[in-house]
Amino acid sequence: MKFDSSRQKWQERLNKAKLAYQDELSKMDLQDQYYNGTRKLQSDPNTKRAPSKEASNVRNIVYELIESQVDSTIPMPRVEAIHEEDRELAKKVEALLRNKISTGHFSEMNDLQERTVPIQGGSFWHVEWDDTAGTHCTLGDVSVTDRHPKQVIPQPGVYEIENMDYLFVQVAQTKEFIRRRYGVDVKSEGEEEPGIRGSEDVASEEDLVTQNIAYYRDEDGKIGMFSWVGNQTLEDLPNYQARMVERCVRCGKPKAGDVCECGSRKFKREKLEEEELFEDIQLYDGTIVPHISGEYTTELTDKDGFPIMGEDGMPLTQTVAELTKIPYYEPGLYPVVLRRNIRHFGTLLGGSDAAVIQDQQNTIKKLGSKIDEKILKGGSFVTLPDGVNVETTERELKIIRIKTPAQRQLIDVLNIQPDVTKERLALEDNYSWAKSTLGITDAFQGKYDSSATSGTAKQFSANQSAGRLQSKREMKNQAYARLYELMFKFLLAYSDQPVPYSTRDEKGNLTYDHFNRMDFLRQDAAGELYWDDEFVFTVDPSATLSSNRDLLWQQIAQNYQSAAFGPLNETSTQVLLWRLYELTNYPYAGQIRQALEAKQQQEEQMAQMAASMQQMGGAADALSQMHGGNAGAGNPAGSL
Repeated sequence: MKFDSSRQKWQERLNKAKLAYQDELSKMDLQDQYYNGTRKLQSDPNTKRAPSKEASNVRNIVYELIESQVDSTIPMPRVEAIHEEDRELAKKVEALLRNKISTGHFSEMNDLQERTVPIQGGSFWHVEWDDTAGTHCTLGDVSVTDRHPKQVIPQPGVYEIENMDYLFVQVAQTKEFIRRRYGVDVKSEGEEEPGIRGSEDVASEEDLVTQNIAYYRDEDGKIGMFSWVGNQTLEDLPNYQARMVERCVRCGKPKAGDVCECGSRKFKREKLEEEELFEDIQLYDGTIVPHISGEYTTELTDKDGFPIMGEDGMPLTQTVAELTKIPYYEPGLYPVVLRRNIRHFGTLLGGSDAAVIQDQQNTIKKLGSKIDEKILKGGSFVTLPDGVNVETTERELKIIRIKTPAQRQLIDVLNIQPDVTKERLALEDNYSWAKSTLGITDAFQGKYDSSATSGTAKQFSANQSAGRLQSKREMKNQAYARLYELMFKFLLAYSDQPVPYSTRDEKGNLTYDHFNRMDFLRQDAAGELYWDDEFVFTVDPSATLSSNRDLLWQQIAQNYQSAAFGPLNETSTQVLLWRLYELTNYPYAGQIRQALEAKQQQEEQMAQMAASMQQMGGAADALSQMHGGNAGAGNPAGSL
């Protein structure tokens, strides 16, 4: 097998990074076990002795308290322009990102991360450009994949992704996928890291391999990528975010098949610094950029590259138009986005909810098992005189044969019921401690709250709990904002064709538009062309409210009843009401809005007709008065 020094270098770095990250990886399996309700008990921290048996009854508070915090809401993107002239472009970017959320699998990824993040303290998104995706009219599309923290190995000692010199992503792939994607046969390789697909006990599969991907910054600060499986190198791409082209090593023409026109089968990848314009383009501000920037003269050559001579013995020349060149855009960011639970100093991931309540969970398992044991060992016992037996058949009436009436007095039943009050109190105390640690109240969980004496008090208690959890929501919002920025930059870099998307206008009507990366091309005062990516990416804070449809509809109804939209008896007010309902997906709101708009148009037409008739009537009266006055003035008798 061919020796590859680059592969050896990256394999050594990966081994070193995994060794430094091993403590975190070990904790991940334990925290997953707690969420899944493991029956195993922790060793005594003082004696270090492992328990001899497992818990017989598990009240899984880790699962309960993590599920109580699950928020299925996806924060919607908000894009703001830094420059005034980019306001419309910011709206386009925002609409495109919202469209990508609705057409992608973001709901599924968010649902998974809502568990993974509090269990492990964080999770990742992996953003790539997929050349095989796209629509019928577009080639390629941005791809977002969820990555478990087991699958991302950071550079040791660095806790911010953009500050790292390198990081690793490990992915389980099928051998056939590797062959199709990279043209490399890895049938002889095995699955090195089956644990990245689940727990540490997952068995390796014959048809799977572990693909290792190293992302790094080169000496120029560009993002490079090296990928391998076992002893097979898949890709070695310095500055992999730049545009690349495969050229024939003999004639230099771009690759158009397995064999070049000159007969060569060898190709090499080259970076494309600029792209040429083949037609004039109009920038977003109206500036026209011509596709021809000048002319130059070159000698004519034959197929072997020798100059063609004229009759005068001089080489023949031709004038060639010099095409305008524009630079290619590069994202310049690592394609990995981290979503933390809460920030924790000295670690890449945030604090884990499962970790901070492990002691309470362990104690609750012990107490639950002790309560079970006490109750099950108790019961009812029968006392009988010596020599007297009781039938043990299944029939309802059983016979006890006694010899004397005195023996009957000796027959009795003893009910032995153990006292588990102390264990139950201790169990509830540990449960309360765990909830208090995470800032979760009964009101937040929707349970009965004896401390809340009114509905307002219950709402206040829920809001207080939500306030303590605000940090987690902020971390979620920040992560989504970074994800949206990275998605935009990948689209700006690689979407060569206009990307179609749909959105709703201010009236709630569905409109259609395209995202064209050429709209972001600018020309500075010196005449240099550059790409405008200066936008601020945040999330819409109203996304949480918009996900609660019932509450949102109630607030709209309250605003309408308070005449916030206008007089209640006017059709225009009702149109606005149902337009808002339609935007919030109220059933059949669109049909009602259309009917009201038709009624509004009829009212406006009738009002216009009435106004016209009134004007015509006024004109007729004025005309008649004018004719009557003229008649009186022309009659001398009338002047008497």
